Amino acid sequence: MNNLKLSRGFISIELMIALIVIAIATTGGISVLMSYLDGLNEQHAAQQQQQVAKAAEKYLKDNFSTVLASAGATAPAVITVPMLRNTRYLPAGFRDTNIYGQQYQVLARKPAANQLETLIVTTGGQVASELSIRRIAQLMGATGGYISKTNTSVAQGAAWQVALSNFGSAPGAGHLATALFFQDGAIANEYLYRNAVPGHPELNRMNTALNMGGNNIAAAGAVTASGNITTSADISARNVTATGTVKAGTADVAGETYTGGWFRTRGNSGWYNERWDGGWYMSDSTWVRSWMNKNVYTGGELRGGKLSSEGRTTVGEYLQINGLAAENAGCAPNGLVGRDNSGPLFCTDGLWKRPSGVNIATPVVLAQYPADNRPRTHCQAVSRDALINGSGPGVLRLEVDGVIVGQARSTAGRNADVVEDASISAMVKAGHRFCLYSTVVLAGFGNSAGMRVTATYLN
Repeated sequence: MNNLKLSRGFISIELMIALIVIAIATTGGISVLMSYLDGLNEQHAAQQQQQVAKAAEKYLKDNFSTVLASAGATAPAVITVPMLRNTRYLPAGFRDTNIYGQQYQVLARKPAANQLETLIVTTGGQVASELSIRRIAQLMGATGGYISKTNTSVAQGAAWQVALSNFGSAPGAGHLATALFFQDGAIANEYLYRNAVPGHPELNRMNTALNMGGNNIAAAGAVTASGNITTSADISARNVTATGTVKAGTADVAGETYTGGWFRTRGNSGWYNERWDGGWYMSDSTWVRSWMNKNVYTGGELRGGKLSSEGRTTVGEYLQINGLAAENAGCAPNGLVGRDNSGPLFCTDGLWKRPSGVNIATPVVLAQYPADNRPRTHCQAVSRDALINGSGPGVLRLEVDGVIVGQARSTAGRNADVVEDASISAMVKAGHRFCLYSTVVLAGFGNSAGMRVTATYLN
């Protein structure tokens, strides 16, 4: 029984906690819902005010003279929603009041001759909160404004402010405003102001072409244009910057000419030096020519794929041939001069040949082996005529193209060692192959230098 009573006590506590949570959640939900509904009302009020502003703008443009005649400096012409509805600038079902029950007034005053300054305000109805009128003005954009409780004598927007006394109006705090003079210069004024009007740059803007009637424009500062500038006379300036193409009949430049791209000429022309009557030009698709056959001089390097001379060619130092030819290989035409790694070659009878006569070069060591009792073999083909000499211990045999051309044996001493290496030589023609074999038959090597192969090239 006591347990049951205890359980009942716990149930009551849990129920109380649940009710508290529900109450808190309900309060938060209602707050979110109310904020959402306020946002919808603010959007609706902003859209409705913008629709009235557009209708008033069209009405003023179409009836400017009529409104101007009835407007004063502090007693403005008043245009109402019924007037805009009856003249079909607003649809037939458009309401006279906004979501707060406030009525619209379009106030157009004449601050100067032939000038209108127009403000739309709401009057009466429910006073909207400070937060709501600021949000609505923000939704309307640059022309949107409001009358704040902090200063009820002015209507103000994000970038403008106007005294309500100028329009003979005092809507009070919590009401909306729209500045048509901030939106369209044609509504504010049909004429161009000589001086700047703070907050109204449109009053210094032309809305049509300006015809000077042959008169001058003097003492101008910067001139900015988005279209063409046309003149039948001269243009004098200090620096000229063009981001597009500059076209002219003749360009006479007294100073330097710089280009970040190509320097192009059209026709059979090019560059001409007026003082010395020389230059470069092209008259066909192949050759760049020197005007008046002037000489070309440089202390640097001239490079090309092919160098042709119709007269004598003179060099001040050496004539260096970098291309390699192969002796006895075909060539054309006769008279060409070439070279290989050993010296010059001449194209004679369709083959690369060495100059006539025999030139004996310094012997070249082709192979050197140590003095030991191992048998040795060295075979090699020669690219030029050569005198091949082989030396070494033991028995030597020299073959050319597999044919034995000589044999020799080293001199032995008392102790069966080498006193003097054997030596053997033979002529080998270019393109042929030789082999030198060494077989050691002695016990010691004494004065032996090991097997050596040398070649003395001819021509």
